[in-house]
Amino acid sequence: GLVVALFMQADIDVTVAPVRNPTFVVMSDGSIRNSYDLRLRNKHGQARPFHISVTGDAGLRVKLEGAASAIVDVPADQSKLQRVYVTASRGSVPATTGRSQLRFWVEDLTNGDRAFKNSVFNGVSQ
Repeated sequence: GLVVALFMQADIDVTVAPVRNPTFVVMSDGSIRNSYDLRLRNKHGQARPFHISVTGDAGLRVKLEGAASAIVDVPADQSKLQRVYVTASRGSVPATTGRSQLRFWVEDLTNGDRAFKNSVFNGVSQ
């Protein structure tokens, strides 16, 4: 049973830690931005490109610190810490609600493997 469980283990892993200080930032256009630290783990023997996205409200947008797209390369058999910004447009439900649920998805673009972690988006309570 242990051997089977070992081979069924996912080849990618993700942990999500919301940045708590501050819990959110109001941008100049009125949108609300939250910051998260994602630790991406690549258990393959080759470097892999991972695509990061979120599900929840349709108005949430993802931006990776230091990257032009939502794709990050993770070296073989290593983990990488990536700062991720999630922004909700002004007046949207996540921006005007104290806490909204969201899910981070990480997809290995080489073979299609996926992993997810749930988190919370902090908005302005009205």
